[in-house]
Amino acid sequence: MSTLYVEQPWTAMSLLFRPQYRVEVFDEHDAPIAVVRERSGPGLQRPLRHTGFSGWTTFDLDVVAPHGQPIMHIGKGFGRRPEVRVSTPGGQLIGTIRTHGAWQQSLHDASGQQLCFFGDIARIETGGRAKRAGKRVRRDVVQINPQVTEPLRSLATACAVAFDVVRGTGTRHTSSGGVDWPV
Repeated sequence: MSTLYVEQPWTAMSLLFRPQYRVEVFDEHDAPIAVVRERSGPGLQRPLRHTGFSGWTTFDLDVVAPHGQPIMHIGKGFGRRPEVRVSTPGGQLIGTIRTHGAWQQSLHDASGQQLCFFGDIARIETGGRAKRAGKRVRRDVVQINPQVTEPLRSLATACAVAFDVVRGTGTRHTSSGGVDWPV
């Protein structure tokens, strides 16, 4: 399995009041491989990002390599469970991700054909705690089957690095245990 560590700040302020999505991604050798960030701020949706409806807001995410090279784009429309679109930096659709429940996501190719479920090719453990550069972070550990080929590899990676967006949690985390409460 290929392992990814998806990390975000873990402070009281970031858990309750972080309106923008931003995570850092590391490989199994602890080398940085990507940063996931919003193209622009939440704008008029900012007040919703501070509530349990954060996951309902739109998200326009860029996945970039540590040196700034774009890797992919992830976009989600407004609503409880709209499909998440994954595209190349140039805008070509790779495929979509559809959420059927907080822990069940299907991966679809660019034509809309369902390829498999995320859990068929990957495992994710969310809500772990760790320290990075002396600061506390929330760490999701993702293992993707190394035999998986494109477009599944890109779709599984997108699902993993934007899991809070894909499953409908967004940027607001209100649980004190290892699991985030879905809206």
